[in-house]
Amino acid sequence: MVGAGSLRRIPAGRSDGDAAPLNGTERAQLSRLRRWGTVGSLLLMLGAGSSYGSASPIPNPIDGIRIAGLLSRIGPAALACSYTGIGLVVLCWFLIGRLAAPGRPRRLSRSQLSHTLAMWAVPLLVTPPLFSRDVYSYLAIGSMLRHGFNPYDSGPYDSLGDGDPFAHQVDVRWQHTPSPYGPVYLIIARALVGIVGDHVVIGILVQRLVELLGVAMIVWALPRLARICGFDPVAALWLGALNPLVLFHLIGGGHNEALMLGFMLAGLVIGYRRSPLAVVTGTVLISCGVGIKATAAMALAFLVIMVALRAGGRWRDLFRVGAVVGMVAALTFLVVTWASGAGFGWINALGTPGMVRSFLSLSTSLGVGSGQIGLLLGLGDHTQAVLDVMQPVGTLIGAVIALVVMWQCWQRRLNPILGLGIAMGAFVLLSPVIQPWYLLWAALPLACATADARYRRVTVWLTVLFSVTIMPNGATIAVFVIVQAVVVAAVGVAVVWWLLRRQGLLPTKDGADSEPDRPTGGRPDRTVSSAD
Repeated sequence: MVGAGSLRRIPAGRSDGDAAPLNGTERAQLSRLRRWGTVGSLLLMLGAGSSYGSASPIPNPIDGIRIAGLLSRIGPAALACSYTGIGLVVLCWFLIGRLAAPGRPRRLSRSQLSHTLAMWAVPLLVTPPLFSRDVYSYLAIGSMLRHGFNPYDSGPYDSLGDGDPFAHQVDVRWQHTPSPYGPVYLIIARALVGIVGDHVVIGILVQRLVELLGVAMIVWALPRLARICGFDPVAALWLGALNPLVLFHLIGGGHNEALMLGFMLAGLVIGYRRSPLAVVTGTVLISCGVGIKATAAMALAFLVIMVALRAGGRWRDLFRVGAVVGMVAALTFLVVTWASGAGFGWINALGTPGMVRSFLSLSTSLGVGSGQIGLLLGLGDHTQAVLDVMQPVGTLIGAVIALVVMWQCWQRRLNPILGLGIAMGAFVLLSPVIQPWYLLWAALPLACATADARYRRVTVWLTVLFSVTIMPNGATIAVFVIVQAVVVAAVGVAVVWWLLRRQGLLPTKDGADSEPDRPTGGRPDRTVSSAD
């Protein structure tokens, strides 16, 4: 139960300040896991040289180069390389999680976790886009604005034609569809293309650097939100910032979710501070996140609940805070919409992503499954008709769940940050389309709000599942090639796991006090300092 004037909900187990540093054995385990995770990132970088291992530009700039272009000519080997890298990163992240488990007597420090994130992220900064061609859509939107076209009126290929260096790089599914991104991102995309001109490779790298600002805001906000919720900041950073979906999609993929989530989380942190100016600033930041993707709007409702509960939890507090947040958000939107010069057409384009059938979506999978059953029964193909019913119903159910969760938060039965994670999770899983990185909408608030093993276990296993269910190039690859790559990757990851186990370098989750302060198997590993 959350107290009448407080948001804090202290989880069972030790608080952040009670945990001791890792002992020698655990530091050796961390060091080895870090290095194997870095090997995984390097393998992803190596495989990205091929159109099988990344969403590389067309034509691939490294084609024809004697050494660097080798993997571009042997796509199946590149895919196996990439999948092995994915497996190693996921395995090492999972095992490092044992050293960051809530309630553990010894836990790794924030600096150790931040250094691990940096080691794994650096190789992904110089690759072509991974897992999706959305970066080219962002650049094409900037090019449209630069040439005087409105991205809300037509698709990039329709406006710019094949001669534009960005338009023909866009995924064929989005070449003729208007942009679903808000006015804030249009302003960013126009400025970005104004800097890079027509250079595709430079545009990819600059776009990734822009999204790194969002990742930096995430890393800044997660431990602070965790402290607001009375939770361990290190455990929050492990599940949130070091999450493979952040590495693969926000950094490697350069998705604008990084900025959306960064603005959203930073706005919650600042908005909860005890000052009217802080509430205004937090609302502006969250509204900027909404101006990138509309999903962030849910955080505005939970910010109102957070601040109203802190003010006393009366209905008049809720209405007063709601009025302030609503007016500031509306004014922010008017300003950024005017600055973008593109109007409100993005509202009509919000359904654009739903044009793709996403089998990770519960409502879409049920709709397609029902249509296939109709075919088997000889009733004809009514798949689209079923989807036209199931998808809106799924969205409605998700919205109802979100409203119920808000009510539970207002009644002080749920921490509002935890409530935001649950509401986002329900909305994502029941929406018409799900991309793997959409899970982060729910995972990041959950990471810093609860030590409940049920929520964290579901988040961890969904992360593992979503990390391996999409091709590194974001496109379709022949099934037999995928099977070959998965078999090779499984063997490689199994060998690494066996080596770690044989050398006594699999950390225990409970961190028993009796665990020796040195490696217990194989040759002694180099000991790293507790601040490393």
